[in-house]
Amino acid sequence: MASFHWMQSWSERLYQWLLLAYPSEFRREFGQEMAQTFHDYCREELRAGGIPRLLPLWGTVFYDFMKSVSIEHLLNVKNMFLHDKEYSMLNAPLQLQVAQLTDIGRKRPSNEDNLIAVLPEDHSILDQKGALFVVADGMGGHSYGEVASQMAVNQIREAYYQDTSSDIPTALTNAIKQANAAIYQESQSKLSGENKNPSMGTTCVAVVVKDRTLYIANVGDSLAYLINDQEVRQLAEDHSWVAEQVRQGLMSKEDARTSEKRNVITRCLGTSADVEVYLTTNTDAQSGDTLVLCTDGLHGQISEAEMREIVTHYPPEESAKLLIERANENGGPDNITAIVVKIS
Repeated sequence: MASFHWMQSWSERLYQWLLLAYPSEFRREFGQEMAQTFHDYCREELRAGGIPRLLPLWGTVFYDFMKSVSIEHLLNVKNMFLHDKEYSMLNAPLQLQVAQLTDIGRKRPSNEDNLIAVLPEDHSILDQKGALFVVADGMGGHSYGEVASQMAVNQIREAYYQDTSSDIPTALTNAIKQANAAIYQESQSKLSGENKNPSMGTTCVAVVVKDRTLYIANVGDSLAYLINDQEVRQLAEDHSWVAEQVRQGLMSKEDARTSEKRNVITRCLGTSADVEVYLTTNTDAQSGDTLVLCTDGLHGQISEAEMREIVTHYPPEESAKLLIERANENGGPDNITAIVVKIS
């Protein structure tokens, strides 16, 4: 234990030396917060795995350090020539750290969830269309649910990026509607004398991140959250029967979490030729925020407080693992899927 304290103290002292490489104005504004964040991460890594866990942590720290120090000094030079004293780090493009993970859970015979994260390598596409994240929860048994959710994530990706317009809300909505039409057509083609009702469908939640704006669209009870130190904001609308009851004031959130009808959804892709897509935007994404997209196998098994506790203390890859572990510890009755996006 004494060696842990010594190593943490030594690491924090080294980090303080690194901070001296930043411009003085930057240090005054962000130095204390950065030092505290490093302190928390260092402590958690030592608790989780001891001194060997510090090596990958320092690898990430040095990479971010070299990149951010260069950016801040370039901005200072830019300000000197342009006399633009209000140009700051807030105008720099967002950096996204992404982790995605899906798990069968503890009760289901197969995994009908699917997910996709698209960060275009072509900067012109990224600048125009942003990054796309999609999570889908299939229904209808392995032979149909998995197909429906896979079709949803692929169709949404293809349709969204094939749309060359700069109208992101319309492009995202149309992409989901095209996915619905494709799944519905596939479902109808499976009708036969032996199988009158293939019951093929899927939920979906899709988020586009462009600059500091999030565009959120969903159908069903797969949801998206924006999380920081102060709050957890549910961005998508829950299209389940119990959520409708809560919105109408007919049921409390506590009763909804334990209701026998909590898995009954009121809207999904693939069960009809047309579908109503919920769409909203969030225009104030900030550095330090974390975006989480997940199926009900996750948000139905852990509280928002637990979700916030995990994603604000761990990087995305570890957060995704811990979120799924926690849902399984609480029973894991369904497939569990999460995309965790750290905005920095």
